[in-house]
Amino acid sequence: MAELFQAGPSYAAELLAEVARDGDVDELAILERQLSAAFAPREADRAS
Repeated sequence: MAELFQAGPSYAAELLAEVARDGDVDELAILERQLSAAFAPREADRAS
């Protein structure tokens, strides 16, 4: 999923908005973890 979100950030944003609108907290938690994996800075990136 991380690669998909990185390739299409607008898709990731639309999906996040839709999941938040639906109100399923479990699905939202899963998506937030996937988005963090896709976009959060990695330790190696911070060291440089």
